[in-house]
Amino acid sequence: MRARGDQIPDATVWLAPQEPISLRDLVTERPALFLFYLFDWSST
Repeated sequence: MRARGDQIPDATVWLAPQEPISLRDLVTERPALFLFYLFDWSST
């Protein structure tokens, strides 16, 4: 878990297929909560 004010890693995520964006670009204007689900879009 990150604390308030911690720097986030410079990673790329996808908003949609073929639409990558940097995590830092997503949080430049406001706080954000990111949830990651393992196997969310798979048949497993």
